[in-house]
Amino acid sequence: MTGSFLLPGTIIGYIVAIVFAALYTIYRSPAAHRSASILFVLTWALHTATLVREALALGRLPLASGPEYLLSLGWIVLSLHLVLWFRMHVEIAGVVLPPLAGAMTFAAMQLGRPLPADTPFTPDGWFLLHTTVSTLGMAILCVAFAMSVIYLVQDRALKSRQKLLLLERLPSLHRADQIGFRSLTAGFLLLTLGIGTGIVVNAEMRHRILVLEPKQVLPLLAWLVFASGLAARGLLGLRGRKTAYLTITGVALGLATVIGMTL
Repeated sequence: MTGSFLLPGTIIGYIVAIVFAALYTIYRSPAAHRSASILFVLTWALHTATLVREALALGRLPLASGPEYLLSLGWIVLSLHLVLWFRMHVEIAGVVLPPLAGAMTFAAMQLGRPLPADTPFTPDGWFLLHTTVSTLGMAILCVAFAMSVIYLVQDRALKSRQKLLLLERLPSLHRADQIGFRSLTAGFLLLTLGIGTGIVVNAEMRHRILVLEPKQVLPLLAWLVFASGLAARGLLGLRGRKTAYLTITGVALGLATVIGMTL
Protein backbone atom coordinates (compact mmCIF):
# COMPACT_ATOMS: atom_id res chain seq x y z
CA MET A 1 0.00 0.00 0.00
CA THR A 2 1.11 3.55 -0.60
CA GLY A 3 3.24 4.87 2.21
CA SER A 4 1.52 7.32 4.55
CA PHE A 5 0.26 7.62 8.10
CA LEU A 6 -3.31 6.92 6.97
CA LEU A 7 -3.26 3.12 6.92
CA PRO A 8 -1.41 2.66 10.27
CA GLY A 9 -3.65 5.35 11.74
CA THR A 10 -6.71 3.47 10.50
CA ILE A 11 -5.56 0.27 12.15
CA ILE A 12 -4.88 2.09 15.44
CA GLY A 13 -8.35 3.61 15.18
CA TYR A 14 -9.87 0.15 14.80
CA ILE A 15 -8.06 -1.15 17.88
CA VAL A 16 -9.05 1.74 20.15
CA ALA A 17 -12.65 1.84 18.91
CA ILE A 18 -13.05 -1.91 19.43
CA VAL A 19 -11.73 -1.59 23.00
CA PHE A 20 -14.32 1.08 23.82
CA ALA A 21 -17.07 -0.95 22.11
CA ALA A 22 -16.14 -3.93 24.28
CA LEU A 23 -16.14 -1.74 27.41
CA TYR A 24 -19.61 -0.49 26.51
CA THR A 25 -20.84 -4.02 25.84
CA ILE A 26 -19.62 -5.21 29.24
CA TYR A 27 -20.31 -2.23 31.48
CA ARG A 28 -23.00 -0.32 29.55
CA SER A 29 -21.07 2.87 30.14
CA PRO A 30 -22.56 5.88 28.30
CA ALA A 31 -19.08 7.42 28.13
CA ALA A 32 -17.72 4.26 26.47
CA HIS A 33 -20.63 4.31 24.01
CA ARG A 34 -19.97 7.92 23.04
CA SER A 35 -16.25 7.27 22.72
CA ALA A 36 -16.80 4.17 20.59
CA SER A 37 -19.26 6.03 18.35
CA ILE A 38 -16.83 8.90 17.77
CA LEU A 39 -13.89 6.56 17.21
CA PHE A 40 -15.80 4.39 14.74
CA VAL A 41 -16.67 7.48 12.70
CA LEU A 42 -13.08 8.76 12.82
CA THR A 43 -11.76 5.34 11.84
CA TRP A 44 -14.22 5.24 8.95
CA ALA A 45 -12.98 8.67 7.82
CA LEU A 46 -9.34 7.52 7.97
CA HIS A 47 -10.21 4.34 6.09
CA THR A 48 -12.05 6.38 3.46
CA ALA A 49 -9.05 8.69 3.05
CA THR A 50 -6.79 5.64 2.71
CA LEU A 51 -8.96 4.25 -0.10
CA VAL A 52 -9.09 7.59 -1.89
CA ARG A 53 -5.31 7.99 -1.67
CA GLU A 54 -4.82 4.45 -2.97
CA ALA A 55 -7.20 5.02 -5.88
CA LEU A 56 -5.47 8.27 -6.84
CA ALA A 57 -2.02 6.67 -6.64
CA LEU A 58 -3.08 3.71 -8.80
CA GLY A 59 -5.28 5.66 -11.18
CA ARG A 60 -8.09 3.13 -10.77
CA LEU A 61 -10.35 1.51 -8.22
CA PRO A 62 -8.32 -0.52 -5.68
CA LEU A 63 -9.95 -3.84 -6.50
CA ALA A 64 -7.43 -5.66 -8.69
CA SER A 65 -5.43 -7.66 -6.14
CA GLY A 66 -5.85 -9.43 -2.82
CA PRO A 67 -4.58 -6.55 -0.63
CA GLU A 68 -6.68 -4.01 -2.55
CA TYR A 69 -9.75 -6.21 -2.23
CA LEU A 70 -9.25 -6.58 1.52
CA LEU A 71 -8.78 -2.84 1.97
CA SER A 72 -12.01 -2.10 0.10
CA LEU A 73 -13.92 -4.95 1.72
CA GLY A 74 -12.92 -3.82 5.21
CA TRP A 75 -14.18 -0.31 4.45
CA ILE A 76 -17.60 -1.57 3.32
CA VAL A 77 -17.87 -3.88 6.34
CA LEU A 78 -17.17 -0.94 8.66
CA SER A 79 -19.71 1.19 6.76
CA LEU A 80 -22.37 -1.48 7.24
CA HIS A 81 -21.44 -1.71 10.91
CA LEU A 82 -22.13 2.01 11.30
CA VAL A 83 -25.63 1.37 9.95
CA LEU A 84 -26.16 -1.38 12.54
CA TRP A 85 -24.66 0.78 15.30
CA PHE A 86 -26.45 4.09 14.66
CA ARG A 87 -29.69 3.16 12.85
CA MET A 88 -30.52 -0.35 14.02
CA HIS A 89 -28.93 -0.02 17.48
CA VAL A 90 -27.31 -3.48 17.37
CA GLU A 91 -24.36 -2.34 19.48
CA ILE A 92 -23.15 -5.88 20.16
CA ALA A 93 -22.09 -6.02 16.50
CA GLY A 94 -19.31 -3.64 17.57
CA VAL A 95 -17.35 -6.60 18.94
CA VAL A 96 -17.83 -8.69 15.78
CA LEU A 97 -17.84 -6.59 12.61
CA PRO A 98 -15.14 -3.98 13.42
CA PRO A 99 -12.62 -6.69 14.45
CA LEU A 100 -13.38 -8.42 11.15
CA ALA A 101 -12.95 -5.18 9.19
CA GLY A 102 -9.82 -4.31 11.16
CA ALA A 103 -8.31 -7.74 10.48
CA MET A 104 -8.96 -7.28 6.75
CA THR A 105 -7.31 -3.85 6.83
CA PHE A 106 -4.29 -5.16 8.74
CA ALA A 107 -3.97 -8.09 6.34
CA ALA A 108 -4.12 -5.68 3.40
CA MET A 109 -1.06 -3.90 4.81
CA GLN A 110 0.81 -7.13 5.55
CA LEU A 111 0.10 -9.18 2.42
CA GLY A 112 2.15 -6.94 0.16
CA ARG A 113 1.84 -4.21 -2.37
CA PRO A 114 -1.03 -4.07 -4.86
CA LEU A 115 -0.43 -3.97 -8.58
CA PRO A 116 1.88 -1.02 -9.34
CA ALA A 117 0.35 2.02 -10.95
CA ASP A 118 2.40 1.46 -14.12
CA THR A 119 1.21 -2.13 -14.53
CA PRO A 120 -0.75 -2.44 -17.80
CA PHE A 121 -4.27 -2.85 -16.57
CA THR A 122 -7.35 -1.36 -18.16
CA PRO A 123 -10.47 -2.61 -16.40
CA ASP A 124 -13.52 -2.75 -18.62
CA GLY A 125 -17.15 -2.49 -17.64
CA TRP A 126 -17.53 -6.20 -16.94
CA PHE A 127 -14.50 -6.27 -14.65
CA LEU A 128 -15.67 -3.23 -12.70
CA LEU A 129 -19.16 -4.70 -12.34
CA HIS A 130 -17.72 -8.05 -11.25
CA THR A 131 -15.38 -6.63 -8.61
CA THR A 132 -17.91 -4.11 -7.30
CA VAL A 133 -20.83 -6.50 -6.80
CA SER A 134 -18.55 -9.25 -5.47
CA THR A 135 -17.03 -6.96 -2.85
CA LEU A 136 -20.39 -5.49 -1.83
CA GLY A 137 -21.95 -8.96 -1.68
CA MET A 138 -19.14 -10.31 0.51
CA ALA A 139 -19.45 -7.33 2.87
CA ILE A 140 -23.20 -7.89 3.28
CA LEU A 141 -22.54 -11.58 3.89
CA CYS A 142 -20.15 -10.53 6.67
CA VAL A 143 -23.17 -8.89 8.35
CA ALA A 144 -24.98 -12.23 8.05
CA PHE A 145 -21.89 -13.85 9.58
CA ALA A 146 -21.95 -11.42 12.53
CA MET A 147 -25.65 -11.97 13.17
CA SER A 148 -25.13 -15.74 13.00
CA VAL A 149 -22.42 -15.54 15.65
CA ILE A 150 -24.65 -13.35 17.82
CA TYR A 151 -27.56 -15.77 17.30
CA LEU A 152 -25.46 -18.76 18.39
CA VAL A 153 -24.25 -16.95 21.52
CA GLN A 154 -27.80 -15.92 22.43
CA ASP A 155 -29.18 -19.39 21.71
CA ARG A 156 -26.54 -21.11 23.83
CA ALA A 157 -27.09 -18.69 26.71
CA LEU A 158 -30.84 -19.29 26.69
CA LYS A 159 -30.56 -23.08 26.47
CA SER A 160 -27.95 -23.29 29.24
CA ARG A 161 -30.34 -21.31 31.48
CA GLN A 162 -27.40 -19.36 32.77
CA LYS A 163 -27.66 -15.66 33.42
CA LEU A 164 -24.81 -14.41 31.30
CA LEU A 165 -23.62 -10.86 31.81
CA LEU A 166 -23.89 -10.19 28.09
CA LEU A 167 -27.30 -11.81 27.61
CA GLU A 168 -29.28 -8.62 28.08
CA ARG A 169 -26.93 -6.85 25.62
CA LEU A 170 -27.84 -9.20 22.81
CA PRO A 171 -30.74 -8.70 20.39
CA SER A 172 -33.55 -11.24 20.51
CA LEU A 173 -33.17 -14.50 18.61
CA HIS A 174 -35.91 -13.38 16.23
CA ARG A 175 -34.25 -10.05 15.46
CA ALA A 176 -30.80 -11.61 15.00
CA ASP A 177 -32.32 -14.25 12.73
CA GLN A 178 -34.24 -11.69 10.64
CA ILE A 179 -31.31 -9.33 10.13
CA GLY A 180 -29.08 -12.29 9.32
CA PHE A 181 -31.58 -13.74 6.84
CA ARG A 182 -32.06 -10.45 5.01
CA SER A 183 -28.31 -9.93 4.83
CA LEU A 184 -27.80 -13.49 3.62
CA THR A 185 -30.42 -13.11 0.89
CA ALA A 186 -29.04 -9.79 -0.39
CA GLY A 187 -25.43 -10.99 -0.19
CA PHE A 188 -26.27 -14.25 -1.96
CA LEU A 189 -27.92 -12.42 -4.86
CA LEU A 190 -24.88 -10.15 -5.25
CA LEU A 191 -22.52 -13.13 -4.96
CA THR A 192 -24.49 -14.88 -7.71
CA LEU A 193 -24.17 -11.81 -9.92
CA GLY A 194 -20.47 -11.60 -9.06
CA ILE A 195 -19.86 -15.21 -10.07
CA GLY A 196 -21.82 -14.72 -13.30
CA THR A 197 -19.89 -11.60 -14.29
CA GLY A 198 -16.68 -13.33 -13.22
CA ILE A 199 -17.35 -16.03 -15.80
CA VAL A 200 -17.68 -13.34 -18.47
CA VAL A 201 -14.45 -11.65 -17.35
CA ASN A 202 -12.63 -14.99 -17.27
CA ALA A 203 -13.86 -15.83 -20.76
CA GLU A 204 -12.61 -12.48 -22.09
CA MET A 205 -9.21 -12.58 -20.37
CA ARG A 206 -8.36 -16.29 -20.55
CA HIS A 207 -10.80 -17.51 -23.19
CA ARG A 208 -12.03 -20.12 -20.73
CA ILE A 209 -15.25 -20.20 -18.71
CA LEU A 210 -13.79 -21.86 -15.64
CA VAL A 211 -10.25 -22.24 -14.34
CA LEU A 212 -9.65 -24.65 -11.46
CA GLU A 213 -7.87 -22.17 -9.19
CA PRO A 214 -8.67 -21.34 -5.54
CA LYS A 215 -10.10 -17.93 -6.43
CA GLN A 216 -12.45 -19.64 -8.90
CA VAL A 217 -13.40 -22.74 -6.90
CA LEU A 218 -13.84 -21.25 -3.40
CA PRO A 219 -16.57 -18.76 -4.40
CA LEU A 220 -18.48 -21.61 -6.05
CA LEU A 221 -18.21 -23.70 -2.87
CA ALA A 222 -19.38 -20.70 -0.82
CA TRP A 223 -22.28 -20.19 -3.23
CA LEU A 224 -23.33 -23.83 -2.80
CA VAL A 225 -23.24 -23.50 1.01
CA PHE A 226 -25.34 -20.32 0.95
CA ALA A 227 -27.75 -21.83 -1.57
CA SER A 228 -28.14 -24.90 0.65
CA GLY A 229 -28.91 -22.73 3.67
CA LEU A 230 -31.48 -20.64 1.82
CA ALA A 231 -33.09 -23.72 0.25
CA ALA A 232 -33.28 -25.49 3.61
CA ARG A 233 -34.90 -22.43 5.13
CA GLY A 234 -37.33 -21.82 2.30
CA LEU A 235 -38.29 -25.39 1.43
CA LEU A 236 -37.85 -27.23 4.72
CA GLY A 237 -38.49 -24.41 7.17
CA LEU A 238 -35.07 -25.01 8.69
CA ARG A 239 -33.65 -22.11 10.66
CA GLY A 240 -31.71 -21.37 13.80
CA ARG A 241 -28.39 -22.94 14.66
CA LYS A 242 -28.02 -25.08 11.54
CA THR A 243 -28.52 -22.21 9.13
CA ALA A 244 -26.24 -20.03 11.29
CA TYR A 245 -23.46 -22.60 11.00
CA LEU A 246 -23.98 -22.79 7.22
CA THR A 247 -23.73 -19.00 6.98
CA ILE A 248 -20.50 -18.94 9.00
CA THR A 249 -19.03 -21.71 6.83
CA GLY A 250 -20.00 -19.93 3.62
CA VAL A 251 -18.45 -16.63 4.72
CA ALA A 252 -15.25 -18.45 5.75
CA LEU A 253 -15.03 -19.96 2.27
CA GLY A 254 -15.71 -16.58 0.70
CA LEU A 255 -12.95 -14.89 2.70
CA ALA A 256 -10.60 -17.75 1.87
CA THR A 257 -10.99 -16.68 -1.75
CA VAL A 258 -8.69 -13.75 -0.96
CA ILE A 259 -5.93 -16.24 -0.19
CA GLY A 260 -6.41 -17.60 -3.69
CA MET A 261 -6.10 -14.06 -5.07
CA THR A 262 -2.66 -13.72 -3.47
CA LEU A 263 -1.27 -17.02 -4.80
